[in-house]
Formats: sequence, structure tokens, C-alpha cells
Amino acid sequence: MMTPSANHDLVLIGGGHSHALALRMLAMKPLPGVRITLVSPDALSAYSGMLPGLIAGHYRLTDTHLDLYRLCIATGTRFIRAAVTRICSAERRLTLEDGSTLEYDWLSLDVGATPDLQPVGGGHPDIVPVKPVASFHQRWQQWRDKDSPLAVVGAGAGGTEMVLAIAEHQRREGLSAPLSLISGGILLPGYPEPVRRRMRSYLDDYGIRVREHTRVEKHHDRLYANDAPLDASRVLWCTGVRGTPVIANSDLECDDQGFVRVDATLQSRSDSRVFAAGDCAAFPDSLPKAGVYAVRQAKVLAHNLSAAIAGQPLQHYRPQKHFLSLLSAGGKQAVASRGGALFASGGWVWRWKDRIDRAFIDKFDRQLPAMAPASADPDTRHCAGCGAKVGSDALQDALRDLQPHVRDDIEAGVDTADDAAIIQWADNKRLVQSLDFFPAFIDEPFLFGRVAALHSLSDLYAMNATPHSALANVTLPWHHPKLQGRDLQRLMAGAVQELNAAGCTLVGGHTIEGPQMAAGFTVNGLGDPQQLWHKGGARPGDRLLLTKPLGSGVHLAAMMQTGKLHGPWLDATLTHLLASNRLAQQAMQDLPVHACTDITGFGLLGHLHEICQQSDVAMVIDTDKVSLLPGTLSLIENGVTSTLNDANRQVLMHCHAQHIADAMLTALCDPQTAGGLLFSIPESDLEHALARFREARVKVMEIGKVLVKNDAFSAAILLR
Repeated sequence: MMTPSANHDLVLIGGGHSHALALRMLAMKPLPGVRITLVSPDALSAYSGMLPGLIAGHYRLTDTHLDLYRLCIATGTRFIRAAVTRICSAERRLTLEDGSTLEYDWLSLDVGATPDLQPVGGGHPDIVPVKPVASFHQRWQQWRDKDSPLAVVGAGAGGTEMVLAIAEHQRREGLSAPLSLISGGILLPGYPEPVRRRMRSYLDDYGIRVREHTRVEKHHDRLYANDAPLDASRVLWCTGVRGTPVIANSDLECDDQGFVRVDATLQSRSDSRVFAAGDCAAFPDSLPKAGVYAVRQAKVLAHNLSAAIAGQPLQHYRPQKHFLSLLSAGGKQAVASRGGALFASGGWVWRWKDRIDRAFIDKFDRQLPAMAPASADPDTRHCAGCGAKVGSDALQDALRDLQPHVRDDIEAGVDTADDAAIIQWADNKRLVQSLDFFPAFIDEPFLFGRVAALHSLSDLYAMNATPHSALANVTLPWHHPKLQGRDLQRLMAGAVQELNAAGCTLVGGHTIEGPQMAAGFTVNGLGDPQQLWHKGGARPGDRLLLTKPLGSGVHLAAMMQTGKLHGPWLDATLTHLLASNRLAQQAMQDLPVHACTDITGFGLLGHLHEICQQSDVAMVIDTDKVSLLPGTLSLIENGVTSTLNDANRQVLMHCHAQHIADAMLTALCDPQTAGGLLFSIPESDLEHALARFREARVKVMEIGKVLVKNDAFSAAILLR
């Protein structure tokens, strides 16, 4: 993953409408020397205008959400999928939910709002808030099929559209739960009377009870409406918002509701290097928390971020006085208005709204901008040899706060600054040593550091060795030393997290500069020679167990083809990459393991063939029992494969495939990063082993068995 040299970090927190559009604009006019990072806890960002249609059943989830992985890859933006828990603008540092930190030079916030549940004492088990919109669909799934009375509190545009959408959902599903819409004032305040009358008629058609001038409160753990018990066991909260916890946990100037105070340029009033847009911003003249404003702010935000970094004058955001309002009405009906003069309703209005909404989503799908490759700086030279080392200041800053696992048998490690580590070694034990190193497949150093460490440790687990110590080998992109230090700190923090969890002490390493990030580890393990596992030793009759699904190579290849990448599939892939093989190794202690290997670069069939060669056996594989990561076959059928796949498919010359689809053969040859363990165990111990895996909560597949080698038959592996 080649990255242009950069001198400054611009970090965007939140994947809301303003940031999504601003990223698209910045990609079409890149900022020289600026690296952009988006931080969001969700890989999919909900488009609020289509949320009622999703609930009603008109749309699928993917129709209504922006895929932030695709957006970031298309725009050359780093993506960190994490929640920010603290903002320290004085130190220009963010703290993430995993405890890691991220430093910035410029910051932009588009983190939305959180429901104000103060009238109900901060919450109630029967209440589900609509906001944050990004995660509402997941919360809705807990309720969607229930048939108990439901009340929507808040009769503004959002609440009115939502109760109508729920009514349409119930109609489609044959549910008949009583629905009510509760307002502290009137229905749709701020809308012209013709719009209110028309929307009320839709509410009446669905039999929805409208209760105006009604206040919902909590008394003694029970909900009341105007001092009478609320006759609903499900309450959807669509009224009143406050700033999110991350804003509250910051040193930025905020208003009484916890929103960041900004001036007309969207710049924080307390820090000129911080900007805010969308619902999280408090403007000099108060604005409604509506998506239409966030969309219009994007252009000003993109311009002002560029201008501020370049030291140029900033533009003022001027909110529109009138805007087109399109309210969905449950079924495929909608009501349009603009100001107080124009009004229309019917099916054609819904189709109009549908076209507008789909066009917005399409900006982040088929109409994503094509990034021009960054041009190299002709005045920048990069030395080779020891001149390629990362500077000592950046190195020391990055490693200062690392806390490697402590072992008494290490006499000199990273804390001594000696030229080499000094390790005491136990008598009658074997040193088991392995080295792995590869370029970054994702430009998020913390995550990449974790995967690189896990991938290296896997070789020790495959040999049944106990991790002891490790040396790091890291290549950092040609950035300003300040940015290199930030990257190295995050990469090593992620790596040390996994090394420490394995009881493996980081004792040293080496760093150089290069065109792209890369990392690997030399890992040392302690092994009892009588207990080590090998590739040789599989015996006829053995059962073959595999601990992880296949397909990571395909999904990482899809990252290089933006139009084919699918965020939820990539999420599932990354989850499996971050699963250590340590639990699988521990589950098999004290059980006979005739052979073992980890499934990595040569793919499943390549590593199976190694066992066949080393053990002088054959195998039969039940391909329908081999699990694949979500979307793997779909991507392969769409032309996505790893660049190593052609070389890996050479192993098929040693296989006999009985009516196996070519896409499945490709998956069986797919090179895996941080893949699972493959065990060959006696059939008599199969049930015991499966029980051990269940106790350890490790998913395992029984994929085949070992056969006697038939020298008259050229194929070593039978696929069926």
C-alpha cells in the first residue's frame, strides 16, 4: 500500500454526512503534504433520509448506508474503526476505546448527537433512542418482530416518519400492535398547516393515535404520560438531543447541551485547529439538528480545512433559510414542502424522494472519485544503507511508553539499548525460531501491528512451542519524522499488545524508511523436544481439523479494487485475522497430535500437500465442510483473487477434484494471513478434541481424513 510523503495529520472523527462529502471533495483536490485519517466506530454510516424506508421494508441495509472502507480507500484516506473516548486539544491527542492514542495536527468533528433522556431520568429499559442513527438499525432488530404496544416520543419530522414506517412494517408482517405518536407540543412544529393535515391523514389511515401536548416522564421506575401510566411497553425516543460523550470528555468549549461552539467558519471557538460540523456543532445562531444542514456544510468544511492548513482565508457558512422537505409517509407515499408556500403529496413525491436519496448514496458507490496517483517530490531524496534508518528522536518518542512483557531470563532487552539482546536458555529445551515479514495490507498501524505479531506467533503455536521473545523489523513510509514517530508508536503498541498477551517479550528490533509500511517479527519459542508438533507424522486414519475459515487473501485483494470491496465482509475478515491461534494450541495440550501446521501463504491445499510429502500419506478433503469468510465466493466469481493465487494453484496438479467448482478451488488455494491451525489427530481422539475446542470457544471444522499413499495414483489429495 504505497503512500505519498506527508508532513501533517488531519484527523476526522465520525463518518457523518458532512465528513463523507468533505472527503469526496478533498480527494478531487488533494492537500499536498497532508495525510487524512477517518476514525469511526462503524464501518457503515447510515444515511438518515432513508432510515424510515429501511424500517418500513422498502430498502436493504446496504441501500441506506455508506461503506466507509470503500470511501476511504477510494479517497486515499486512512480508516481507523474505533470509537474516540477522549479529546485533548491542548496536546492534540485522541484516546481510542482500545486504550491506544492518536495524535493530530488538525482535527474535524462530525460525531452527531446523543438522545437527551433527562426527562426519563437518563433512560429506562423500555426506551430505545433513535440516535445515534448509525447504530439504530441494530437496536431496532431487538424489537421489530414484537407485537406489544409501541409509542414514539417526539412528533417532529423524524418521529412522525418513524412511526409511519413502523406501521408499514407491521402491515407487511401481519402485526397489529397499537401505535401512538406523542408530542410535547403540536404535530410537526414548524411545518405549514397543509403539511400537518396531510401527514395526520396518513397517521389516521394506519390507526396511529396522536397525543399532542403530552409530556413523558419517569416516576419510581415507571413511565408516565401527563401523570398517567404510559400504555406502551416499547418506547422509541425521537426528541431532544445532547452532545456525545466524546465531546463531553474533551477540553473544547461547548454550549449548555454539550455541543462544540463554532463560529461561522465551522472553526472551534476555543481551538483554531479544530473544526466541527453537523449535529455536534453549536452555531452562533442556533440551527435545527437536521441532515440538510450537515450536507450543505460539507463544501465549506472541505474548503476551510484546506485553507486553514495552507494559511489562506476561510469561508463563512450561511445556512439556507428555506429548503425542500420530503417526508415519507410509511408506504410509498411522501409529502413535499418548501417554506410555507409549496406543498404536494402522493406516490410520485415518494418516487422523487427515492431518486434523490439513491443519488446521494450513489456518490459513495458507483460515483466515487478516481484518485490520481500522488506525484513524487523531485527534491526529496531517500538514502539507502544505514542512511535509511528512522531517526533516533522519532524512534525514542515512539518506544518511550511501550511496556513489554517482563521475563526474568532476559538479561538485556529494549530497556538497555545494547546492540543485541541477551537471553538465558533453559536446559533440555529447544529454541524454536521463526521469521515473518510482509507489507501492510491496511494503513492503520495499530491494527496492522496486531496482525503482524499474531501471524508471526502462529508458527510457534503450530510447533507447540511457548512464545518467549521477539525482535521487530519495521519499515515506515517516507513521511516527516513527526508522522513516522506517530506511526511507529501505534504499530508497536498494537504488536506489543498481542506479544504481551502471549507472554512474549519484545527484546529489540530494527526500523528503516521505505515506500510503504511493512512489519514482521523474529519470534523465539521454548519447546520440549518430546512435545513439539511437526508436519511429518500424519498417519492413515487420522482426522483433519481446521480452526479458521478461508478467504482472507481474496478480501485483502478486494481492498485494491474499491468497487468490489464490501465493508461488512472486510469487517468479518479483520475479526478473524485478530483471533490468536493460542487458544487452539492450548486446547490440544495432552492430546496426541500427529501433525500440525498453520495455514498461511501457500493456502490450505499447499500446506496440506506439505504434510502429505513430509508424512508420506494421501488425504481426502470434504470441501463442503471447509468454511469460507462471508462473501469469498461472490468476490472470486466477480474476478477478485490474490496475486499469489496463480502460483498457489500449481498444487492442483497433485489433487484430484470431483466436480468441485473453480471458485471453490480458488478459495482452497487462497493465501491466508494469520490463518488457522490444521491438526492431524487419531480418529479415536476426535470427540475428545472437539469437546476441548468447544470448551475453549474455538470454532473448528472436521474437513477430511488421512489415507494410505497409493504410489500408482499421482494425486496426493482427493477433493470431493
